[in-house]
Amino acid sequence: MSIHKPPTIKYPVKVQKGNSKKIVYRTIRDIQQLKNNQAVGIARIKNKSQMVRKQGIYWVVV
Repeated sequence: MSIHKPPTIKYPVKVQKGNSKKIVYRTIRDIQQLKNNQAVGIARIKNKSQMVRKQGIYWVVV
C-alpha cells in the first residue's frame, strides 16, 4: 500500500531585498492563524527557513 501524501501547494512570496522586489513561489509550512486574524508560516528561501506572513494575496518575509 502506498502512503497518502497531501498535495504540495506553493504560494507566491514577495521577497524584497534593497530596492528590488521579486515574487517567488514557495511551499509554506506550519501555517498558523494568530488571534488578530493573521496567518503566519515558514518558507524555505535560499536554503534558509524564514517566517512569512500573509498580506493580501501574497506572503511577505517577516
